[in-house]
Amino acid sequence: MKRVLLVGAGSMGKAILSGCIKNQIWNKDEIIIKGRNEESSRIIAEELEVDFSLDGHEAGQVDMVLIAVKPNVVESVLSMIAPYKPKRVLSVAAAIPISFLESLLMEGTEVIRVMPNTPCSIGEGMTAIAPGNTSSEAFIQQAQLIFSSLGKAVVVTEKQLDALGALAGAGPGYAFVIIDALADAGVMVGLPRDLAIIAAAQTLYGAAKMVLDTGAHPAILRDGVTSPGGTTIAGIHAMEQGGIRASLMDGVKACMAKSDEMSKIYER
Repeated sequence: MKRVLLVGAGSMGKAILSGCIKNQIWNKDEIIIKGRNEESSRIIAEELEVDFSLDGHEAGQVDMVLIAVKPNVVESVLSMIAPYKPKRVLSVAAAIPISFLESLLMEGTEVIRVMPNTPCSIGEGMTAIAPGNTSSEAFIQQAQLIFSSLGKAVVVTEKQLDALGALAGAGPGYAFVIIDALADAGVMVGLPRDLAIIAAAQTLYGAAKMVLDTGAHPAILRDGVTSPGGTTIAGIHAMEQGGIRASLMDGVKACMAKSDEMSKIYER
């Protein structure tokens, strides 16, 4: 029996699929893809060397249906697969609450909502996993296995998932802005653009790895590089005057507010 039907194979769907194949969680012959139409399904299936579905009827035959589509398409996808009575449904669609997913599926269907981020595509993602009301421990463990293969994965409440979406889901966007700004600063003080970008990206990557590897609080690690009366503390002081902390906190807060606004459309 096939193990998974992937509905939607955009960048996130492909990242999940590639990671699971690479880490031998799924074999290619255990996967079926359903794209927007027959042509797109066929093209993606040939590219990834997997089978494709014409109408989604395999939803009732596989171990799990993985929904990786835009929020505005989720209802039509659920309407397509619901008649086939899928056993387990895992959704990575942003802003779609568990209650909405469960309301359009057969009672007792196991549902899990996940919020990955784009670094999943390089195996360095951060994923929140929120189980539904009827999710079994086996399904939760399966979700953890899938997304741990793409980076770090944590099981949380749905409210925490939404908060992590505002922090980690959108976080790569914030990080890219910071890297770009630091690179601009490097150019301003005389560095070539290419070198400034590499230096900014590697510096943020290295600092993040230190936090993860040491388990130390970021403030403690910061103190380790800020000598009294030195250059680093002078730079931090200038950034604090510009409101760097408040701006980052306001950004996450605004993202959370927008997510809540979008979710209300789908509340059941």
